[in-house]
Amino acid sequence: MEDVIVSVENGRIAGQKEKDYKGGKFYSFCGIPYAKAPVGHLRFKAPVPLEPWTGIWNGKKEGPACPAKMQTCLTIGKEDNCLHMNIFTKELPKHQPVKNPVMVFLYGGGFMLGSNHRIIYGPEYLLTENIVLVVVNYRIGVLGFLSLEDPSLDVPGNAGLKDQVSALKWVQKNIHNFGGDPDNVTVFGESAGSSSIHYLLLSPKTKGLFHKAIMQSGSAFNPWARGRRNALDIAKAMGYKDTDEKIILQKLQNASIRSLMDAQYMTDCCLPKTFDAAQVRPFGPVIEYSHPGALLSEDPEEIMKSGRCHQIPIIMGFNSLEGLFYGFTRSLTSVPPLSQSLERDIPYDWNISQKPGLIQDAVKKIKEFYFGDTDISEENIAFKYKLFGDIGFLHGIQKTARLFKLHGTAPIYMYRFSLEGPLNTFKKLCVTNHPYILLTTLVLGIIPGCSRFFTFLSRKLSDSDIVGAAHADEISHLFKPLVNLPIVEGSEEDSYVKKLVKLWTNFAKFGNPTPKEDVMLDNVIWEPVKSDRLDNICDINKTVTITENFESGRVAFWDNMYRNFSA
Repeated sequence: MEDVIVSVENGRIAGQKEKDYKGGKFYSFCGIPYAKAPVGHLRFKAPVPLEPWTGIWNGKKEGPACPAKMQTCLTIGKEDNCLHMNIFTKELPKHQPVKNPVMVFLYGGGFMLGSNHRIIYGPEYLLTENIVLVVVNYRIGVLGFLSLEDPSLDVPGNAGLKDQVSALKWVQKNIHNFGGDPDNVTVFGESAGSSSIHYLLLSPKTKGLFHKAIMQSGSAFNPWARGRRNALDIAKAMGYKDTDEKIILQKLQNASIRSLMDAQYMTDCCLPKTFDAAQVRPFGPVIEYSHPGALLSEDPEEIMKSGRCHQIPIIMGFNSLEGLFYGFTRSLTSVPPLSQSLERDIPYDWNISQKPGLIQDAVKKIKEFYFGDTDISEENIAFKYKLFGDIGFLHGIQKTARLFKLHGTAPIYMYRFSLEGPLNTFKKLCVTNHPYILLTTLVLGIIPGCSRFFTFLSRKLSDSDIVGAAHADEISHLFKPLVNLPIVEGSEEDSYVKKLVKLWTNFAKFGNPTPKEDVMLDNVIWEPVKSDRLDNICDINKTVTITENFESGRVAFWDNMYRNFSA
């Protein structure tokens, strides 16, 4: 493929021409660094601006994933040069400026896993539209969210979120060289990426860095989206006897990546504990102590109620069966019997963990609401999926939308993704009884032929009559994962991809997902919510329709539970 050279503030980058899934041309530039490598004394610290490089940066090769480990998987990724981004653009400025809308994506993974790699986030669907797509790599786990009490050590937490801010600043300075408009930037993300966006919307440090936001299945109010001070957690897991944070930090900065990842796995960060509502996870976003570089130093709910969050257009929503994710987590490890699982669905912020009577009462009410007179059993697992999705995702997401509407002035567009089809990749992982086989084949998708093998296995090993779109199922309709077989023009899958891509890119271009009636979008006009009841929900299915808030009763149940049990 032909090389293409682009100059940026730090130097020159070599990219290449590629083709989208319809055969149209676009340009790709991968592994572009936006900050110094966070190694040595920079480990755990906020990102440091990048110095210029000499020569031409090879943008035809993807950069490394940030180090991660969950379950018994091997440690993956590299710490050196992990702060990078992939940029894809439909057209480059030549003799005159080009100003296409910019879409910056933040991946999910529970703040513990994930990367910007094209094995999952291929640009071939979105680049059918005239946009510039940026997919950011950021630190996760202990490397991105170590949080110390001692202000003199300069590790207050949220380094992973600050990586995202650093990347957005780089975009503001350089994206015009790729044909992007720095005054029209939409940040979008899924799961932890969506929660990240919520945090960015609350911070004065991000003012002017983006102008629209799309939040897919994640909020700062989801129980798994908050971390804690964690020096003693990681020190204990590393086998240190020290309690002095200065000594702990010095040892951690000199420790090998493998030992850090092994220790991280020992600190309640393995699935399914990562998503237990009952625990504050060790590594995740925190409210920092007050200091000049703080990204977040106040409670998110107080910021929202004061109206001080950014007033920009927002799309936000959820998938119809988010809780099917529970099936995936429990298939990867041993968990308590289903009948004993409800205590883990009691949110940590009720502060009743030391009050057995209240716990028993709460469990009784939860059981009555979701299971009624039926037993908690494998035969009724669908009720558990609904419960897990409601407290893990839905309640926090709709609470966020209500607060945006009550205390803000910008339009809020709500959606429900309920589409089920051949591209629902994550649902296949959730319902199979052989997750490790499918996961291994998915990872091996970088090897020619394995993508077809994954598709074959997923059909053979996936078996479920449960209706709904699983957590992250919309991702494979926006991005082309390597495991997806080629999409035939005019096919069922083609129509699904076109719908979601059109809605998202319309919003990036115009701040409105349906600026006019469009046959491709079933001639629907999707309007912002009119009240805190969250009406006008766009249901994205095989056809696009506008519906009422069918989930409002379940959300109201958790509102009442918070009022009655929260200390």
